[in-house]
Amino acid sequence: MIGAVDRPPRPSLLRARAGEAAIFALPLVIFLFLLYAMLGWTFYTSVSNWQGTAANYSFGGLKWYRLMFSLDRFWVDIGNNLRWITIGVVPTVVAAVLLAYLLEIGTIKGVEPYLRTLILYPAAMSFIVTGTIWSWMYQPDRGVLNTILRGVGLGSIASGYTTDPDSATYWLILIFVWQYLGMSVLIVQASLRTAELQEMVESATLDGASRLRTLLHIIVPNIRGGLLVVVSLLLISALKVFDIVYVVTFGGPGYATDVLALHMLIATFQQHLVALGAGLAMVIFVLAFVIIIPYTIYALQRWFD
Repeated sequence: MIGAVDRPPRPSLLRARAGEAAIFALPLVIFLFLLYAMLGWTFYTSVSNWQGTAANYSFGGLKWYRLMFSLDRFWVDIGNNLRWITIGVVPTVVAAVLLAYLLEIGTIKGVEPYLRTLILYPAAMSFIVTGTIWSWMYQPDRGVLNTILRGVGLGSIASGYTTDPDSATYWLILIFVWQYLGMSVLIVQASLRTAELQEMVESATLDGASRLRTLLHIIVPNIRGGLLVVVSLLLISALKVFDIVYVVTFGGPGYATDVLALHMLIATFQQHLVALGAGLAMVIFVLAFVIIIPYTIYALQRWFD
């Protein structure tokens, strides 16, 4: 008996499949068009002469970029954003891995869901609410932290927190860590709950490996995908941080805690230097683009493997 010969799809079927693909691809195409159209408009604005409330799109060259690079405030912003990226991201990732691992190996039944909810709760709050709450906590005279310190007889070490130019940025970064820790724990826990990893952990436990050795040599190397997602999200969030600084310090004292996003807002809407604000936006975009390249490469490699 002669086997059936595979026939090519009929033209009507091909047209139907193409129509289905177009329906699903159309929203993505529209989104990408709007995204890059607005990006192009922002770049052109940054090389225009737009200053003041009236739009002026006449070509101005790179003068606003030269002005930007000559400002001390710009380099303070760069330094502060780098602090947010390093000091904000690294402790959050380390704490997330440790907490996720402790929650997974917890032996007290029924406690883990409540602890996970407690840890995740800050992520459900907006940065405006979070900033307001922590402003009350950091308030030098009647703030929660200094009140507790005075109540236990440690008033001598009470701090001005966000009123000290040398340490204010670090106290703001602490808010960032508190806000994003729950989300990071959730992503890491999802990475831990794979069948293959669970089998490897069980095998290591039967072989007598300690929990610390299991964490460092088995779990961490096998959750690289989840860690890369967490790190990428945290890096982008730290780079474009705005709400916390705006609510708690508004860039002060002076511009000691200023960041690129806040500088962009002030330049655009208060100083009416729209071209300068667009230039700052382009700097943020370039930095974000550099940050997400490793994640994009990794994702493409996993996709085509």
